[in-house]
Amino acid sequence: MNFLRSYLLLLCLALFAGLGAQIINPVSWETRVLPLTNGEYELQVVARMDEGWAIYSQYTEDGGPVPTTLAWSEDGHFELLGKTTEAGHKKEGLDDMFGVDVIKFLSDEDVVFGQKIKVFKYGEPINVVLEYMACDDEQCLPPTEEYFTFKVDAPLGETTKDEEALEQVPPNGAVNDVQEEEVLADKVAAPTQDLTPATEETTENTDRTPTELANFSVTEPPATEADPVTWTLEATQLTATEWLIEASAEIEPEWTLYGQALDPDIGPVPTAFVIEEEGLSHLGEVAQDAEKRKIVFEDVWEAEVPKLYDGVIYSQRIKVEPNTEKVSGYITYMACKEVCLPPEDLPFSLNLTDKIASIGYEEEAGNIAIPPVVAQGGSGECSLDFNNEPVANCNEGAAETKGKSLFTIFGLGFLGGLFALIMPCIFPMIPLTVNFFNKGGKDRKGGVKSAGLYGLFIFGIYVLLSVPFHLVEGVSANILNDVASNVPLNIFFFAVFMFFAGSFFGYYELTLPSSWTNSSASKENSGGIVGIFFMALTLALVSFSCTGPILGSLLVGTASEGAMPLTAGMAGFGLALALPFTLFAAFPQMLQAMPSSGGWLNSVKVVLGFLEVALAFKFLSTADLVGEWDFLKIELFYAIWILCFLGIAIYLFGLISFPHDSKNRKPGPLAFIFGAAAIAFAGYLVTGYNVNEELDTYHPLSLMSGLAPPVGHSFLYPNDCPQGIPCFKDLDEGLAYACENDKPVMLDFTGWSCTNCRDMEENVWSKDDIRNRLTEDFVLISLYVDDRSELPEEEHQVVDRLDSPGKKMTINKVGKKWHYLEQSVYQKSTQPYYVLISPDGQTLNPPVSYTPDVGEYAQFLECGLSTYRALSSKEGVSVLESGK
Repeated sequence: MNFLRSYLLLLCLALFAGLGAQIINPVSWETRVLPLTNGEYELQVVARMDEGWAIYSQYTEDGGPVPTTLAWSEDGHFELLGKTTEAGHKKEGLDDMFGVDVIKFLSDEDVVFGQKIKVFKYGEPINVVLEYMACDDEQCLPPTEEYFTFKVDAPLGETTKDEEALEQVPPNGAVNDVQEEEVLADKVAAPTQDLTPATEETTENTDRTPTELANFSVTEPPATEADPVTWTLEATQLTATEWLIEASAEIEPEWTLYGQALDPDIGPVPTAFVIEEEGLSHLGEVAQDAEKRKIVFEDVWEAEVPKLYDGVIYSQRIKVEPNTEKVSGYITYMACKEVCLPPEDLPFSLNLTDKIASIGYEEEAGNIAIPPVVAQGGSGECSLDFNNEPVANCNEGAAETKGKSLFTIFGLGFLGGLFALIMPCIFPMIPLTVNFFNKGGKDRKGGVKSAGLYGLFIFGIYVLLSVPFHLVEGVSANILNDVASNVPLNIFFFAVFMFFAGSFFGYYELTLPSSWTNSSASKENSGGIVGIFFMALTLALVSFSCTGPILGSLLVGTASEGAMPLTAGMAGFGLALALPFTLFAAFPQMLQAMPSSGGWLNSVKVVLGFLEVALAFKFLSTADLVGEWDFLKIELFYAIWILCFLGIAIYLFGLISFPHDSKNRKPGPLAFIFGAAAIAFAGYLVTGYNVNEELDTYHPLSLMSGLAPPVGHSFLYPNDCPQGIPCFKDLDEGLAYACENDKPVMLDFTGWSCTNCRDMEENVWSKDDIRNRLTEDFVLISLYVDDRSELPEEEHQVVDRLDSPGKKMTINKVGKKWHYLEQSVYQKSTQPYYVLISPDGQTLNPPVSYTPDVGEYAQFLECGLSTYRALSSKEGVSVLESGK
């Protein structure tokens, strides 16, 4: 091996034999001393090469170019900590000149060799001999040695060796020859960067000891497959005004980042570490280091790119103005494996006064990271620190899907689908389905086939709704709630139902285009299939105001357990919904097969037409509530429904007719019975105008819960709170009131478009025991997740999407703020959702969702109240521990 090295040396000398007196020096060097903590420092030797030149890694194997080596002096006044590190634009692979694999550093980045040390005696020289070899594409220079001497001066407040020497100078200022030679030797030594603070800074801070120099840090939550990079930000004070800021990345296996020297025009986004603040100065460039890096050719970018695998550290020295309180910046990076996640700008801030660091869109609160949007409550002696772990387990909470088997989740989804069948949002689709398949004109066999296809499409659509969660990261878990509360979509459904009602009345026919019906049999069948598919799609969309809240927990579960639980739940839900609607679709065919069914079947259609008109106003009411238009209030809504049911009665009694009715139509006994029932229901609706004098609001009608607007949405008796229960719609105000009055809080995550929420308010909260509990013992805070009101500009925030790590969302609406609170703290996306907490944010008992059983809901309230009283009195510990 020594022979090979000698041979290479002779070769390099031969290459330069013809250069005469020409001197080539393509590498310049400088040194740095970076203070760390506890008497530790990092000594850096930095190489800067001319374009096209390279030097070689310490870890280049024998048999090729001479590797760079650093031989440190071993003196007793310092200790080496670990091995010498190296950082720069590293390239590995077969080298044509040497015919072996080499590791070399390219000239487009500085090469930094760093050695951590611990200093025992300041002011003493620390020597290192560096040997290296520089080559370009045509030639290599002989191995060269460079000699460097570092001198680490004492931190602020300590006396250095030079200062002691100055104090010992004779009064006449004479300096002996030996001392002068030592001083000159120091001056002639290789370049040394003196990091001693400026004289004026030393004068101002002579009473500051090294232990007073600050060091603080913050780390992101642990990495996941969806967010594979964990960043740690550390700030180290070097002097009164100088700081070292370091950002280190822990990367999950097989994931990589891209180096900062990458040309952004190539494709991938290079990592950038940016610190910006008015009055801030950058001392040098941003340094990049990584335990493992490679220069690789990637086909997708058609270029060589620098990839960082782990142990990535970016550091920047800065100087701030005196009394600077805060420094901020951001880290831009893009993580890739088989696919690349979207580029992310990760902000950070450093409070230099309070020594607090924050990174990302969350701020540290103790040991628990709480999103800023949920960390704004509390007043007086109460400080808000949400804790979603219940203190007691004296009631049964909302069903959880996290951690359950797929078969169990399928079963829960199936039960949810059966439960949704009794929800008001499903009712409008029954007459619509009957009418659509009644116009099919097929025999019994063909009708049953179409009905089966309808059920299959319903099932398939719900399963397909989960597909985007498998394919695309970042699909919002709140998408179903957004559909249910979307104002234009609700207006569209109102128009569609009114349009279908006109068809029911016989004013026009809804048929497929003639180009479809007159084509070949295959096309004819295809057209029928398309129509059936869109009927199934309409059912899915219309039902979202009920199905969205039920499926909300499954959607949130996709953030941590993947999309398969959602697919299993959707499949079960779709199957439960498809089975009965398959029967509804087959029903018209059975009617047509019955003798003499034509006349009375038309009467059924007209009755369904009146029902469609009434049910259409349910969607218009949702748009009115969410849009805050306030024109379709409870009085007008009841009046429209009363007219619809009176219209049914008048029609069935034969007093009015429609285009498809026979001129000799005579009502039969069954028509009189249904007409009387319609009058009875209209009379029932009239009772909705009865006023509860005690609460100064209308009595709610249980059969209209979820269909009609809240009784407080009134022209004559307006009331913002259900059942006259005092409530807050602002979290801060409610928590402050609870703290002042020493009461537990009930967080009511609700929505204007939430039919189950209205059912709970009008059929459960209306009971005396429940209403008295909520009025006297709790502070009710109702948070509407579909409130489209704009937040003030200063409250807008960009936050991490909790259902899709790595994605961002802007919280600019009131409803988004409350929905983010529900997701971030309680990992739920369902409404209604009731949480009993103490004024400081401690969850008292397991939260519940839709709970129509009054006794069960009363137990939930009693459990939370008794838990809060036990906590307040510091008694009843055994009760809390036993969960009784």
